[in-house]
Amino acid sequence: MNIPYKISFTACMLALLSACGGEDNSNTAEGLWRGPSSTGAYVTVAILENGEAWGGATLGNTLVSAIAGTANGNGTSFSASGSEFVFSSNSVGTSSYTGTVTQKQRIQATSNNGSTIDLAYNPYYDQGVTATEIAGSYTLSGRTARYSITNMTFTIGANGSFTIVDNGCTTTGTATPRASGKAIVNVTATGTGTCILGSGVSLSGIAVLDKTTTPNTLSVIALNSGKTDGLVLLGRKN
Repeated sequence: MNIPYKISFTACMLALLSACGGEDNSNTAEGLWRGPSSTGAYVTVAILENGEAWGGATLGNTLVSAIAGTANGNGTSFSASGSEFVFSSNSVGTSSYTGTVTQKQRIQATSNNGSTIDLAYNPYYDQGVTATEIAGSYTLSGRTARYSITNMTFTIGANGSFTIVDNGCTTTGTATPRASGKAIVNVTATGTGTCILGSGVSLSGIAVLDKTTTPNTLSVIALNSGKTDGLVLLGRKN
């Protein structure tokens, strides 16, 4: 993977984030969106009902960046801005996008550095998840800004709580359905002890539980309060 590719697709993710919106005509970019960028990266972005945008990009089978930002869909036009975390360089940058959105169909946008994205709506976004469906054992791998995480196993309880103990770090958190009734899960976590993100650091973000796959898959992105570091995790239910 080269850094220019990562930065480009990252921008693409930001664009996705920018598509954030609601289901009415005043916020037309709400949803779960997936598609290619002009750099060859593949982008997945969730745009929530409150205007938050969370996403990630891959180049081949490699996770290259994560994005968090805000977005607005107004009729067929949208704009977006956010922060992008490039894992290859352990750096954080900002980007913005403008373009068009067809509600629950397509987003096409160009970033301030000239890269483009073409995203399709995933109707799975409209299928809610329950606490019972979230509960279970998972094996996930992913990244922080500086470290790789491989085959981390943990169990989410019936009330959404989980605890992970690893090499002197104890992380406790929750994974619970959002009140919006969509396929989005709220995630919080705090680590104590010798943790890669520091002791006492709290993270918040979202997860998507995909029930259309067997076994179910879980995608997580959660950032610290300053949005300078966090976790991106992908994996399966055991």
